[in-house]
Amino acid sequence: MDKDFHLFVRRYPGLGVAAHVLTHPHLASFASDLNTARLDLAEVVGRLLRRGELWDEVTHWADLRQRRMALTVRAMQHGRLLPVPLRLTVVTHGGRRGARAVRKGDAKGPLRVWVPRVGVEGTLEDVADLEPYVEELVRHELYLAPLERLHGLAYLGEESVETLSVPSRMKQTPKARAVEEAAKQPKRPPPPPGLAEASRCLNEEARAGLLERAWERDTEVARLAEAVTASTRASVLLVGPPSVGKTALVHELVQRAEGAAAGNPLHGLEVYSTSGGRIMAGMRYLGQWQERVQRMVEALRVRRAVLHLDSLSELLSLGGGDTGLDVARHLLPALEGGEVALVLEATPEDVARAERTHGAFLQALRHFSVAPLASVAARAALQQASQRVARARKVRFSLDALDRAAELTERFGDGPPPGGAVSLLRSASTQPSATGEVDAAGVTRAFCTRTGYPRELVDTSVRLDPEALLRRFRERIVGQDEATLLLRNLIVTLKTGLADPSRPLGAFLLLGPTGVGKTESALALAEYLFGDTARLARFDMAEYAAPGSAARLVGEVGGQQGGLARRVREQPFGVVLLDEVEKADAGVHDLLLQVLGEGRLTDGTGRTVSFRNTVVLLTSNLGADSAGRSVGFGGGSVRDLEQHYLGAATAFFRPELLNRLDQVVPYRALTPEVIRALARRTLEAALTREGLTRRGVKVSFGEDVVEHLARTGFDARYGARPLKRAVEQHVVTPLAQWLAAHASAPPAQVVLRVGADGRVELG
Repeated sequence: MDKDFHLFVRRYPGLGVAAHVLTHPHLASFASDLNTARLDLAEVVGRLLRRGELWDEVTHWADLRQRRMALTVRAMQHGRLLPVPLRLTVVTHGGRRGARAVRKGDAKGPLRVWVPRVGVEGTLEDVADLEPYVEELVRHELYLAPLERLHGLAYLGEESVETLSVPSRMKQTPKARAVEEAAKQPKRPPPPPGLAEASRCLNEEARAGLLERAWERDTEVARLAEAVTASTRASVLLVGPPSVGKTALVHELVQRAEGAAAGNPLHGLEVYSTSGGRIMAGMRYLGQWQERVQRMVEALRVRRAVLHLDSLSELLSLGGGDTGLDVARHLLPALEGGEVALVLEATPEDVARAERTHGAFLQALRHFSVAPLASVAARAALQQASQRVARARKVRFSLDALDRAAELTERFGDGPPPGGAVSLLRSASTQPSATGEVDAAGVTRAFCTRTGYPRELVDTSVRLDPEALLRRFRERIVGQDEATLLLRNLIVTLKTGLADPSRPLGAFLLLGPTGVGKTESALALAEYLFGDTARLARFDMAEYAAPGSAARLVGEVGGQQGGLARRVREQPFGVVLLDEVEKADAGVHDLLLQVLGEGRLTDGTGRTVSFRNTVVLLTSNLGADSAGRSVGFGGGSVRDLEQHYLGAATAFFRPELLNRLDQVVPYRALTPEVIRALARRTLEAALTREGLTRRGVKVSFGEDVVEHLARTGFDARYGARPLKRAVEQHVVTPLAQWLAAHASAPPAQVVLRVGADGRVELG
């Protein structure tokens, strides 16, 4: 028995041929010639036919037609609209009662339309409207699309529609028989539009093997099942810290419902999952989202299904507007009447905040606390979860790999156990050994790749030399012995596992004049800890001096995420530098109390951001004026310097903020020796640039050049920052002009010296 399919074929001269099944675009092939592409598709389609698929679908029509149509759409580039002409192939079927009727423009009937290159299709009643209909379809799909996408669609080659006949015998293989038997079983009716448009069926995902299991949670799953299957069903609020396993409980409930026998209360239970954002998606006009919620409630009531929402705070923040009737208040009557059963997730902070705004909604929910697993149960859950990961990834995990995963995630606070450890095992499974085993070293490598931490910091078998580390920092941060000692001690504390896991990795206030190395300290720390200075998130607190500026850091309620919350959520392993913190609004200081004290921050959407793998550095110039700005300051002892800056900080900041800091670190004004060392280092860095190395030019200089740059490039008001400008102005610019004048044959050796007129000369 043969089955015919329409193929949409595109020929790329000199490259090959692309072909896909018109009615199933995901069945596609690209080959050097059309015959090879047809054979590839015939093999794939034949395999599907032998499995019993596609037979009931219409995939070929005798009256299929194609035509070319030209239209212009607009693309967005750099904030400008650019017209892009397109010439597209349009394929149609039906809606034709003869050529004369079409010419007269009165042909009627359903017309199915495809625009394969754009990937859109639709149905039209009046053939006379074909061109404007296609134009609207394409423009809706490509509305303000980037210019790059439209360039990809601007294809000028040959396109055609051909027929592919695939012979297939319905072999009664075991799999085919299983498909046939499954087809005879009573099928679950498809979800009604009210649920299909804004939610996904977790039962279908469970049957496809896409849901996780909740190990060692039998008691919690039993309580949840009892609540949602009782004769008077209850809606449940799962309360627990992030990543504790609240979603896994819902998934486990669905898994057990799919395996429940007839007579079991869970048999036939349907669970759908959605979110506040998905409910509101596409709802632009007044009353639209209310109608969608009403359709969902009606469908849930008829099917006695359960609706899962993964964020209470998101649900409470959507809707409302001028009416004050948000999504939660719209659902409240159905909850109180027992018409629907909801399962929501929330953190304790979400619940505390919701009690002030939606007390009645919370009272309609039954609260279930989900606590982190105890160490023994967490280890057992990790063992079972690792077996599932090993089967899926076709690897083996050694016992020391499980121990290392649990140790690293517990030590560095990567979520409650065992979720963080399981995630780390998945990462490690992508690079097993030649024997297919993942050991402790593989887990350590995966953790270092994920976080950026150096191996000597996280691997207990690798020795860390504190003195070598101190020398490394002092080579980069010149003249600030107290600060480099602090950085060394911080890393040694992390290495030994003695850091407080409930707070940031470190919280320090760096005090001193401008341009003495405070920002450089943050860059050096980010580069050592995480391997990249891009892990430093710098915020200029002078930009947050206006009242209410704290909202820009955490985000408005129901609005976009704030800058600080977004940055740390996207990359929790990093260094946060809050520059000139004394200039920030008092609301920002209040915000820091939560960050420094508890290692977390609740953003405007109600989600909690963890700072427990982040170093927080605050910088300030408080006390620098009275300490003196001139070169040569520093005659006092280290203790005198610390007491001076600590007194300045105490006089300005509130005690509750200072008490949450690990240390106040003083930075000295730069001495002449330090300035000369910085001038030498800046000059040496400039002389290693690509323009010199590529030409093979070596530049030497004497102490007179260093003294000249130290004298002209230092300003007591700005510290060492003008040194770079001095090197650019007095060395790099003359050197560039000299090389340009000797472009044909540059000498291999250039000497810098200070001339009689006080300028740097080349010779």
